[in-house]
Amino acid sequence: MSEQNRRIPRATIRRIPLYYRAIEQLQRQGVQRVRSDRLSEIIHIPSATIRRDFSHFGELGKSGYGYSVSRLAAAFGALLEVESAEHIAIIGVGGLGRALIVNNFRRNPDLTIVVAFDIDPAKVGQSIAGVPVYAFTELAQRLPPGVHTAIMAVPSAAQAAVVPVLENAGVTAIMTFAPLPVQCRPTTTIRYIDLTSELQSLLFTARQREAQVAKVD
Repeated sequence: MSEQNRRIPRATIRRIPLYYRAIEQLQRQGVQRVRSDRLSEIIHIPSATIRRDFSHFGELGKSGYGYSVSRLAAAFGALLEVESAEHIAIIGVGGLGRALIVNNFRRNPDLTIVVAFDIDPAKVGQSIAGVPVYAFTELAQRLPPGVHTAIMAVPSAAQAAVVPVLENAGVTAIMTFAPLPVQCRPTTTIRYIDLTSELQSLLFTARQREAQVAKVD
């Protein structure tokens, strides 16, 4: 990611894939220009937020005239590097890890889980949806060249031991479902996906919306 992109707010970065999927949908429909209020209807993000997010990426459109769909697709496609295939390793093939492998990012063929690791001897040696499972102790030898991204589907207590092994093997981008932060090198980026917090946030937002509707009624 460039120095300019590092200054973009994290919340904006997290919304980029949503924007890109909506823009792809509009392209398939033959839409040439789109206004922020139309995008708001599609992805349920306030139009003011969309305009503010887009302002971080230069002149993408004109006030009152909307945005060129092809230009948006090119801009956000470049940001997401959609033409660049990313091979991914997964650590832990329990229920969550196995489900991720089976799904294997079907909506985006440029993201592919190619290898898995586990500490359970009963799982080592298996092939899940074509993805081989190796012993975690063999990660340094078995991690394919060019794999710099990993998903950790391991318990919170295990992630502190897993991260250094991944870093030593050349992994620089890690996604984890464990809610507790873990120390890593300055060159490593870790994204924490806390499903409990996300669900609580969803329920809070839903209750607020229900209360607003009740007031109107």
